[in-house]
Amino acid sequence: MKIRKKYQASANAEINLTALLDVVFSILAFFILLSAALTIPSRIGIDLPISDRNNKGDSNTGDLQPQDIFVITLDPAGQMLKDGKSISSQQLIQDINTFLATSARGTVVLSADDSTVSYQIVISRLSELRAIAGNRVAIATSRS
Repeated sequence: MKIRKKYQASANAEINLTALLDVVFSILAFFILLSAALTIPSRIGIDLPISDRNNKGDSNTGDLQPQDIFVITLDPAGQMLKDGKSISSQQLIQDINTFLATSARGTVVLSADDSTVSYQIVISRLSELRAIAGNRVAIATSRS
């Protein structure tokens, strides 16, 4: 007795992998999004103050007087200016040290009001000032 084959093998038989690839890419996208959500964003070491519009004073600085603030302005080229005039780095270090020695609550303020100054320059100058004045450095911002 001869057994008949109901189905004949074809030379052009294929396995359709489209559905399998859809599932694999969906799982891959899920894990990529999950890993992106679990990463901790890097910080540059600046603690920004919390604004309370109802308060008249700033709780972080107390009641600073104008004589307790040493303002340094950045121009678009990244030069540090004191009272609108360019100052050498040696003279700046000397002026900051003298200011901090005479003012117990003195704060060095870095002001970069010009929007053309790049963030990289601001961060670079901020680290230079922190090397000189330690934690007595602040950044001045303006409303845009």
